[in-house]
Amino acid sequence: MQCPECSAPLSRQARFCDQCGMRLAEHPGFLHQKALDCYHRGLGEEALRNWDRALQVAPDFSKGHYYRGLVLYDRGELLQSVRAFRRALAEQADSFRVHFKLGMALYGLGDLDGSLKSFTRALELNPESAETCYRIGLSQLRSGRFDEARAALQQAVRLNPDFVRALYMIGMTAVQQGDLDAAAESFRRVVEINPDYTGARFELGMALFKNGAIKEAAEEFDRAVAQNRNFAPGYFMLGECRRRVGQLNEAVAAYGEVLRINPKDAETLFKQAECYNELKRCQEARTVLLELLRMVPGHQGAARLLEETGRRNDIAPDKKKD
Repeated sequence: MQCPECSAPLSRQARFCDQCGMRLAEHPGFLHQKALDCYHRGLGEEALRNWDRALQVAPDFSKGHYYRGLVLYDRGELLQSVRAFRRALAEQADSFRVHFKLGMALYGLGDLDGSLKSFTRALELNPESAETCYRIGLSQLRSGRFDEARAALQQAVRLNPDFVRALYMIGMTAVQQGDLDAAAESFRRVVEINPDYTGARFELGMALFKNGAIKEAAEEFDRAVAQNRNFAPGYFMLGECRRRVGQLNEAVAAYGEVLRINPKDAETLFKQAECYNELKRCQEARTVLLELLRMVPGHQGAARLLEETGRRNDIAPDKKKD
């Protein structure tokens, strides 16, 4: 730390500058230094007290309002942080970082128009900020403006071609627009950059599955569960793929992995029972269906399928003896 007047080195506990005699307890610049030191050491409360003291001495101290807003934002006090950032803008109207953080706080509060306005101004001040383009895209997406969201996200990728989060959200936006080819292309780019991104690999599989590319989708779901053995959605969709191409035993096994992770997944129990029934493994189908009906007594599909399996000769004990 140093004296804000003469730049002489000082300790955190200093009250006066030995070189110039400055009374540090009343100087917003020194209080700001102390607050920053606390903030970077994770002492948010102490930092906030120092910025509050600095603002008592100098109510228009823009840096104090900005950093005070950061602490409040970190604590989840978004409305208070918005007020602090707006006070900072009163003295620093063209500060990129203040407009950006104000946009973040407004987005967190659900004020999407306000966040978009702040992010747009931030981008005007720093046109090379890929992160700001990304945030504009999220605000537009959450507002249901898919074309505008996609354009902003694509601009983020033009600025930073390996921007994984933006590429992922381009894929998600394309899915909502029904553009499955573009979605698959975007998710594929994500897993090229980050092969361990299980969520993106799953979404790639989903885009391929919806587009009718079942074999390729199954390969992606296989890779997803290889990366995470407890990734239930991957196993479920792997079961769907196997069933779609008639590989019923493999589908049963995939659904079984889902049930290993979540034994009370009613939808998966029913699908597994349907596969058993198609395989004429009726006793196993009945076992699964009885468990499902115990869990969900009113499950009409399970009751219907249980009645159907009961009519099969191969599960009647007296017929088996014959």
